[in-house]
Amino acid sequence: MANTNINEISKSLETLYLDGKFDKAVDLLLESKNQLSAVDFHYNLGAVYTKMGDLGPGRYHFELAMKKGYIGSDLLNNLAVIKSKLQGVDLSLSRDIGDQLVNFLSMVPASYSICITLVLLITSLLVFKFKYIKSKIVLVSLLLLSFFPIALQQGVLYGKTFAVNLKDMKIYEGPSSVYDVRATLPGGSKFVLGKTDGEWFYIDHPIELAGWVKKEDIGIL
Repeated sequence: MANTNINEISKSLETLYLDGKFDKAVDLLLESKNQLSAVDFHYNLGAVYTKMGDLGPGRYHFELAMKKGYIGSDLLNNLAVIKSKLQGVDLSLSRDIGDQLVNFLSMVPASYSICITLVLLITSLLVFKFKYIKSKIVLVSLLLLSFFPIALQQGVLYGKTFAVNLKDMKIYEGPSSVYDVRATLPGGSKFVLGKTDGEWFYIDHPIELAGWVKKEDIGIL
């Protein structure tokens, strides 16, 4: 029965999408959230919002689908299309090497890093078992190196909170609208949040966006 419902939802969603009834497609997805997997829900919602021209919500839901473990060519292509349309500064477009590393690692699901680490661990043990290497010191070194992928990701991303602005957003010099506006950012940019002050968040990276933004304007990943 569950599969039947999902198939019906998929067919209805496809029909609405092809007919250009995007608002109704959004409503259907929101109503069906509990019946869909997290990946299907966020990916399809991202696709519909992007088709509507709402780059902020589109980017936000694509990023959430990726965070849930999906990295497909269709998702990456959609993200590339959104990034090509961005008129502001974005973490993924930063020339800073540190920003590029943070952005890359944020796109890799933790489950991938864990799988890579496990494969490296098993490979190291098999190599030692079949005596391709005989030194226990070398084995220990390989085992330690096997933890590098997960250690790198966790180390670089530790304490970092990512977000996407859902709509055109003003960046203020301080945590209040009484402060001067530093810049106005079109919806769809990704950045790293830092300290908070009530309903206000400070953007840490990219440095070009440093300033305070309202919580209501962003989607936290």
